[in-house]
Amino acid sequence: MNFQIKFDDRIMGISTKSGIETRYYGELMYFIFNKPYCDLYFTGNKKYCVEISLKDLIENLPSGAFFKCKRSAVVNLCYFKAFRKREREIEMEDGKKIELSKQNVPDFGKIFSNLPCISPPCRACYECDDHACENQIVFCRRKKNHQNAKR
Repeated sequence: MNFQIKFDDRIMGISTKSGIETRYYGELMYFIFNKPYCDLYFTGNKKYCVEISLKDLIENLPSGAFFKCKRSAVVNLCYFKAFRKREREIEMEDGKKIELSKQNVPDFGKIFSNLPCISPPCRACYECDDHACENQIVFCRRKKNHQNAKR
């Protein structure tokens, strides 16, 4: 079954057969694009197949937390477990191995070496109304918009 998706602040609303399920952006571990559908993999072994362009999906997610591995795969940096440069792959927390394109290996290597210790915020952080909170820098779209407006 293919679902529709709507974006709002820190939440995605995914329409399913039984209604609308909401998921926080920070719970999205990775997604694989198979034109015109995108398979979204969330924590808790939740998977959705949505009809959306990769461009639209990437534009609606916080850019600092996600890395495009190749044309069809994007990972959330909070959920990668291992980076294997020689094999050109990233292993995710759920065991999924995602291939990196040759040109993205050096970019990921730089990101990996400069990556601060980021981890997905806890549920209380998602629901917090303090938009100046440093814990929300990566996942809060409103904070991202404020940063862009200051430039």
